[in-house]
Amino acid sequence: MKIDEEYSRLLGFDVEFREEGKASFLTPKIPENKNYPPTSLPVFYNPASKASRDIAVLFLKAFFEGEKISVCEPLAGTGVRSIRLILETGLVQYALVNDISRNAYELIRINAKLNNVEDIIEASNLDGNELLAARGRGRPRFRYVDVDPAGSPSRFLENGLRGCGKNSVLGVTATDLSALTGAKQISCLRKYDSYPVKTPFMREVAVRILAGFIVRSASRINLSAEPVFSFLRDYYTRVFVKVSPSIEKAKKLLRSIGWISYCPKCVSIDVYRVGEIPINKCSRCSLEVYSSGPLWLGELCRKELVEKMLDYAYRDLEIYREVISMLEYIASEDTSLIGYYPVNVLSSIFRVNPVKPRKLVEELENNGYKATLTHLDKSAFKTDAPPEVIREVFIKTSRS
Repeated sequence: MKIDEEYSRLLGFDVEFREEGKASFLTPKIPENKNYPPTSLPVFYNPASKASRDIAVLFLKAFFEGEKISVCEPLAGTGVRSIRLILETGLVQYALVNDISRNAYELIRINAKLNNVEDIIEASNLDGNELLAARGRGRPRFRYVDVDPAGSPSRFLENGLRGCGKNSVLGVTATDLSALTGAKQISCLRKYDSYPVKTPFMREVAVRILAGFIVRSASRINLSAEPVFSFLRDYYTRVFVKVSPSIEKAKKLLRSIGWISYCPKCVSIDVYRVGEIPINKCSRCSLEVYSSGPLWLGELCRKELVEKMLDYAYRDLEIYREVISMLEYIASEDTSLIGYYPVNVLSSIFRVNPVKPRKLVEELENNGYKATLTHLDKSAFKTDAPPEVIREVFIKTSRS
């Protein structure tokens, strides 16, 4: 009998061996029909999330460089994320790996043994919120907590923050992009207390809504949560925040919460911070406009952190090749610039042929403005140039 057949008999459901990064582990047998929902499996597992796990490894290596840390994964599924964090960072000395599913709990224990990390991993079979809410009552908190649910993370967020110790990090995933990008506005209001208005840069709005919700949730329980690395890829967005017990810092971060409006006529992007009242007419052409928010208006990434992540990725291309391109884009991206402009949208508004984003970035920089590409949309660019300059440069470049 094959070893995976033995484990299938032991667990009561079909499993198969897989390899990812430096981990060799068991997962539920994946259906031949690739359109299956991962939630339909006996234990949640999504092969398409490898890039997300790659980024988590690289982030911890860069952020906690040289330290020894404790990790908590309250919604772990197969446990592969925590196993990879242990094997590939060399930083994790203890990991509490939890899932409410009994099937997942048994699989986590097996996978820990298969990778010889059973002395570092403590498997747990509790509700994720129950596990996290108990931290601090005679139980130690963690340097890194990873909240990666199917759908919205909102119901796990406050307890995820409570599970974080001093100078720690919370990593949060949201896969409900239909809510965050404005297709389901009331769902976004219900889950994130934010209202997204459709714009050409909705993917950035999604990231900023999640980041802003984390910042505001932390402040309610006297914690500061500063976004240090964020990205959106495929069907999900991830935000990593540095967590500290500081009311004063929380108040300071709240000053970077606000609203964004966009005018589809003159392509003006306007920003309103806490204390400012968003107007319902464009300041340039008086067209009626609406604002998205509240959301995070500060920087989404620390440049030096991204550069460290890239350096670690370059050292082991065989494992991390899949995320290199995205990290290169993020490293060159100025996330202090709000919004972005897809060239096809501007081409339609200005009624000229599209222009390559890289060419527009060069021309805008030559005119003395900030301009970068963005990983959020490779057909777009970001800039602080006013709408009239964007129009002039776009039309001139299109006709040259």
